[in-house]
Amino acid sequence: MPAGRHVITLLDGGGRHIGHLDYQVCHPCGVAHVNTIAIAGHWQGMGLGREALHRATDPWPAYTWTTSRQSADGRKFFAAMAEETGLELVQGAVECPHITVPPRGLGPGGALL
Repeated sequence: MPAGRHVITLLDGGGRHIGHLDYQVCHPCGVAHVNTIAIAGHWQGMGLGREALHRATDPWPAYTWTTSRQSADGRKFFAAMAEETGLELVQGAVECPHITVPPRGLGPGGALL
C-alpha cells in the first residue's frame, strides 16, 4: 500500500498508553498526513508530542505534510512545530489518492478515542 498508516504509541514507565501519533506517508506522491496526535492531559507540555512528531517527520523533510482539523491548542502546537521544523504542517486534506483519512474520532486500529 503506497500510504499505509503508521502509529507512534507513547507509554509511561508502567507500560500504560499515554498518547499516540497516527500518520500516513505516501512515497510516490511525496506527501504525508497527521491523522491524530493525542497526549493524555497530565502528560501534555512535556515535549512528548514534539518528540513524536519529529520521529514521524524527520525522515521525510521534503514531503508536504498536512494535518487533520485542529483544536485551538492543536493550532498552537502545529504552528510552533512548523516554525521549529520548517515544515508547513498545513491543516486540511492532502492531495493524494493513496491517503485515506480515517473518520474523526477513530484512533489506531479504528478504536474510538
